[in-house]
Amino acid sequence: MKNYRKLEFEKIGEQKRGFITALEQNKNIPFHIKRVYYNYFTPADVSRGYHAHKRLKQVLVCISGSLKVKVDDGNDVEELKLNNPNEGLYIGPGVWHEMHDYSEDVVLLVLASDYYNEEDYLRDYDEFIDYIKNDDKFSDGYFKHDKAIVDSKDIGEETSVWGFSHILAEAKLGKNCNVCEHVFIENDVVIGDNVTIKNGVYIWDGIRISDDVFVGPNVTFVNDNHPRSKQYPDKFEKTIINKGSSLGANSTILGGIEIGKYVTVGAGTVVTKNVKPYEIVVGNPSHKIGYNCQCGQRLSRENQTYKCKCGKEYKKSEGKLKRI
Repeated sequence: MKNYRKLEFEKIGEQKRGFITALEQNKNIPFHIKRVYYNYFTPADVSRGYHAHKRLKQVLVCISGSLKVKVDDGNDVEELKLNNPNEGLYIGPGVWHEMHDYSEDVVLLVLASDYYNEEDYLRDYDEFIDYIKNDDKFSDGYFKHDKAIVDSKDIGEETSVWGFSHILAEAKLGKNCNVCEHVFIENDVVIGDNVTIKNGVYIWDGIRISDDVFVGPNVTFVNDNHPRSKQYPDKFEKTIINKGSSLGANSTILGGIEIGKYVTVGAGTVVTKNVKPYEIVVGNPSHKIGYNCQCGQRLSRENQTYKCKCGKEYKKSEGKLKRI
């Protein structure tokens, strides 16, 4: 599975007034953006690039002019032309790339998933080939640290699995997830896209985690509320964490609970009952202290409307907060 591809971004506007294209991290840009740079005034007879990265993810956008990019994943070589400001080229880890045939007016914008780190570069082509051929990090379209154990064959593109983590054979993980060190994921687990799982998290059978969820360090999931040694239930409790929610460090989520979308669970909280969408809960046992926006900021109330500094507004309907 190739670790590079063309991206098409929404083009907003009309010819007589011009257009706008928005680039948003973890949405149309498939990673968290830590670095932005651009090159320009590049002479037509100059070529750039000539390297690959061990971990870095990038999106190249030609916002003015045109150029050609040759990409090489060790198996296939393609040459792609960039000449449209609402298109991008995603280049993941383990892809050699070269840029050439710059037009005079070219401006190439690059969005990167990490800060500059010379140790992440592979600048010699033979070294690059040895690196990807002698290691299976990139063979399935996702990154696996050499000290991770991944038994599952159902891991999404651009996901990273770091050292000392173990994912069992029947687990399912979506695209662009980040599984940090010392994470264990059991068989009957389904995890969506863009999920972050921090260090020291164990995800047991019956857990369902939707897209864009943040699972903080040492979060504890329970799938049997009445455990006894060597006694196993007919089926484990189902626990559902809905889209966009954040579970704070050291929080505990009891089995059979549903956490609504865009919930924030405070650090150290023990969640003993269902949590409605957008609620902020803290304490032991958990209790609501307010609401937060999809962006994570706390909402303020004005009459019957809940407002965020980012501009989003919400109202209650059928006992639940909903965006308006």
